Amino acid sequence: MPHTDAPQPMTYQVGAFALIQHQGAYLITRPRQPLQPGAQGLPGLILNADPGLNPVEVNLRRVVREQVKLVVSDLRLVGSYVARGTSAGPAAARLHLIFGTEYSAGILEPDAAQITAAEWIPSAELLAQGGAPEWLQGAVREYELAVPPTPPTPDAPRPRLGFMRRR
Repeated sequence: MPHTDAPQPMTYQVGAFALIQHQGAYLITRPRQPLQPGAQGLPGLILNADPGLNPVEVNLRRVVREQVKLVVSDLRLVGSYVARGTSAGPAAARLHLIFGTEYSAGILEPDAAQITAAEWIPSAELLAQGGAPEWLQGAVREYELAVPPTPPTPDAPRPRLGFMRRR
């Protein structure tokens, strides 16, 4: 009789997230159900499609439109990291793929059923020591090496999410 208590091979879920840049700032969201560790993150999804049926880019563009009502330009892989669980509790190991892109069109309007807040955070603030998780800083640096950010334009004051700020 074969032994049935053999350990199962490690499997990963794969997440795809959009690092959206606009005028020197990046869109950070606060999802109702976090898919990434921490309360804040990037627009994105955990892929549940069979390989080859729906390219990652198609799904990610659709989710960005659904979650924050924005259209983005070309997607470029700029980072990845492995995480276990979310702030909502334990989960399987996840491979998170971060795709850098530019804002193209739309008015930022988070879908209240999915996102509680969304904010454009200046690159310098994210890259400051302790300004964001290491995976996010690495993705921003990689994206900015490939595509230098457009300089910010002065605009009206905006409310702050308090992304990764120490109090």
